[in-house]
Amino acid sequence: MPERPLLRLPDPEPVAPPSSNRRGGRIITPSRERQGERLEPRFARLTGILDDPARILQLRDNPASIAPERAIVFEVVGSLEDFYTQARALGFEYLGDHDVEVPPSDDFYRADRPERMLSGRVYLAMPDVRALQEFVSLYQRFRRRERMPKGRGEWRKLFSLVADIRPWGPQDRVLPETINYWQLSLEENPDRPVRFEAELWFYESEERRDRARRRLREEVERSGGEIVHHTVLPEIRYDAALIDLPPQQIRLLIDHPDVKLARVDDIMFLRPQSVAREPSREHLQGDVATQTAGTPDVLGREPIAALLDGMPIQNHTRLRGRLIVDDPDDLDAEYPVVRRAHGTAMASLIIHGDLNQPGEPIGRPLVVHPVMRPAPNGDEATPSDRLLVDVIYRAVRRIKEGDGDLPASAPDVVLINISLGDKWRPFAGVMSPLGRLLDYLAARYGILFIISAGNILDRITVPAYTTRTAFEDAPPDQRENAILDALFANRSQRSLYSPAEALNALTVGAAHSAVGYTGRLSSDLIDPFTTEELPNVVSAMGLGFRKVVKPEILLPGGRIPVRVVGSGGEVIIAPVRGQERLFGMRVAAPHPNGDPAYEDYAVGTSVAAALATRAGHLLYESLLTSAGFADLPADKMALVLKALLVHGAQGWGAKGAYLDQHLEPRGNGSHHQRRDDIARLLGYGTPDLQRVLDCTENRATLVGVGELNPDGAVLFRVPLPSDLEGVRAARSLTVTLAWFTPINPRHEGYRRASLRVDPASEERYWIASNRFAHQPTDTAVTRGTIFHERRVGEEASVFYDDGHLLLRVSCRATAGAFDDAVPFALAVSFEVGVEAAIPVYEQVRARLAIPVAAGVRGGA
Repeated sequence: MPERPLLRLPDPEPVAPPSSNRRGGRIITPSRERQGERLEPRFARLTGILDDPARILQLRDNPASIAPERAIVFEVVGSLEDFYTQARALGFEYLGDHDVEVPPSDDFYRADRPERMLSGRVYLAMPDVRALQEFVSLYQRFRRRERMPKGRGEWRKLFSLVADIRPWGPQDRVLPETINYWQLSLEENPDRPVRFEAELWFYESEERRDRARRRLREEVERSGGEIVHHTVLPEIRYDAALIDLPPQQIRLLIDHPDVKLARVDDIMFLRPQSVAREPSREHLQGDVATQTAGTPDVLGREPIAALLDGMPIQNHTRLRGRLIVDDPDDLDAEYPVVRRAHGTAMASLIIHGDLNQPGEPIGRPLVVHPVMRPAPNGDEATPSDRLLVDVIYRAVRRIKEGDGDLPASAPDVVLINISLGDKWRPFAGVMSPLGRLLDYLAARYGILFIISAGNILDRITVPAYTTRTAFEDAPPDQRENAILDALFANRSQRSLYSPAEALNALTVGAAHSAVGYTGRLSSDLIDPFTTEELPNVVSAMGLGFRKVVKPEILLPGGRIPVRVVGSGGEVIIAPVRGQERLFGMRVAAPHPNGDPAYEDYAVGTSVAAALATRAGHLLYESLLTSAGFADLPADKMALVLKALLVHGAQGWGAKGAYLDQHLEPRGNGSHHQRRDDIARLLGYGTPDLQRVLDCTENRATLVGVGELNPDGAVLFRVPLPSDLEGVRAARSLTVTLAWFTPINPRHEGYRRASLRVDPASEERYWIASNRFAHQPTDTAVTRGTIFHERRVGEEASVFYDDGHLLLRVSCRATAGAFDDAVPFALAVSFEVGVEAAIPVYEQVRARLAIPVAAGVRGGA
């Protein structure tokens, strides 16, 4: 039990929301005459056949033409207030949208910074014949400078801001990674059918979806293929099929991507099959444990954490009696013990932590729902005959809600670990279907998903060195700088693996850290970094959707060295694999001879995510011993855990400060872009989890919960230690707000609920007024579903507001209206330097027991 447990904030009171103060640089756009010249080629053919529906329908024979029942791409500089409503009113089927960056040109540029990239949006909509006719008619009015019909005024704005209008064609459906996937599949198995996914446009009408699937099936069968699996999830606007095509048809698609399936207008994307895969480990470098835990007595307690992974070794000495395996597909019978590596390792880390320095095991059973199985090549992988989205959806629904007539297998679970990623779905600006699914499930069930950022095992080119000798002999700090430069130069190729971009989830990167690391490496291995503040070289980089801070935190993932694998003009390095005992985490593991006490080593972001799940579990138990938290409902408890797991991060440390001085760009206003780049690597930092497990004499952590409707706000009164008034002393204030946003997949904003914390006093953050420099910017912290910032100060202050810090939590709708209240959790830590000798914790705790007088000095 903590000596100084967390404190519960009093329930908040309603208060007026803050006024909006949204600003942006003015965009210079072309004149109407110039826009007409630019867009005329897109409309020239349409204009001549506007009144002939039969001729309009003939446009569908040409995939390069705008045509009925073909998606139209509107590339807009900036964004439109309500394109969805306007499109629907005109008769378009609204299909979606996503952010883009638009290079400045002579036609579009920012008035204040002409050289800066422009933010834009791509809107996707599909017209029928009548809608296409009216659309062309509106363009003609715009071209002739005529007034738009009543209710159509927004289309004048669209035609003014549009950079391009074009049909969605084969070049959009067949992505470069799909071509690469097809080529690799044919190289590995030239005579076997190739399995991939067709993601369809999600139509509102079920009848139209059925018609689209029939057309897809007809085209697939005409090509000699078959549909292996199909699923529809209206909640996330997902309609997809798993397809097998003969190799000759795949070769035809590669050579001529404008034929066959690539021309089916109902298809949005042809993608590689989404598979989470863990490579087999044929090397053995571990040991049989000399000390083993006794059989625990935990099965009588309700589990609160689950693991979606491979099948673990249930009778391993470290795991025996500590697991509840939910195995609806009866994988236990077909999963050889020697192949149960990843699930065993993750379960071991969640239960015990790093066995190099094991902690107290968690006091509840861990639910394991296997979503991987043995693959023919020796790996562990998610099922090859089912869409991955469906696999995860059914697993979570079975845990929380049940399956058919079967009840929920673990309804009290509030933490779900997914230490898996899809390397064929790197994040590229658009939320993946699996990311959308986890966002939806988190808000529906009140679950905190803890997800690994992904392991990027690619080689790294380091241009600063031309020879192996120069690289190996370089001073460690200079070599580190060169490797960091190389990582940032290739950040677009080292992005998160789906579903790590999910907004409601907590994404964990791997810190370059391991308690068992001794520094003794063989002569050909090089430690790339001089500190444990940085992520290791395999940890994927953010940012996330709409530049959300991702990963949010780093936890130890092994101090992975590198090896030079090429030189001559520039040095090429690769992360080392197969020697993890020198730099990794010790975990329970399978042994070919079946030894139930065998332990091996693991590294990477999966390790870090498992350790985060363990930390969440320990926090849960700690909260149950703290007054005021035992009766929290499950959804609030999940949010408290989300807030506290980030709350211990105190900024970027010395390496963040260095990067802030080292990285480009420089100059006025450039710090936002520069610090966004640092956040790609460091997130909010590496949390000190002990800070949130227990308070100290000079530090108090308070936690509050609540719910907010759109345009609502509440006020929290945070009591401050009375002995601090008028005293000059170093102090810091850390504030973390966490929520699960409902989502709107068809809206440009996606995130329905945007919450934030503001000071509600005229004196603002008077007790610690300076924002700590080395952390994500004040803009970045408002983008996702975690608001986290640290403030510092040391000036003597006269107390305001009866010695309370007034914090206002507010909510606004950012992706269309919604009705349900949004639950949230708020964590606040106040710390004073030890030299001040102020008993912060005791004074704050004492003040919480005193009723707060009505009224707010300083105003709200």
